[in-house]
Amino acid sequence: MNESEKIKQLLDEQVKHLKHKREEVLSRVQSELDDIDRALRQLGHVVQPTHSLGAGKRKRRDKVEDEQIIAALQAFMKPGESYTAAEILKAAHLNAPRFANFKVKHRDFLKTHGAKRSMKYSLNA
Repeated sequence: MNESEKIKQLLDEQVKHLKHKREEVLSRVQSELDDIDRALRQLGHVVQPTHSLGAGKRKRRDKVEDEQIIAALQAFMKPGESYTAAEILKAAHLNAPRFANFKVKHRDFLKTHGAKRSMKYSLNA
């Protein structure tokens, strides 16, 4: 093994070690943040998701209750204005299946305008 190969191997080992250490730190911090968020929810505070520390790492979302969705939609939707599903999903931090489930359960909460992909939603007065 020549000198450049030894250096490359040492660098690779160092990178691997630092990546492992980074994951450990992210895991500890995320665990603490999850505990704090859980305590806030138990106290009735709606926790707005922040950017995940482990960017790129998929994490199962906590179950979003219908009351939380209603509160989030009422907070950002103005009466008389309509919004696309994409705008609603982004503002309420929802995924599409959860929003679809919510719409079925609460047919009288949102008014629909248009059809299929061009559909917009507004608050039902």
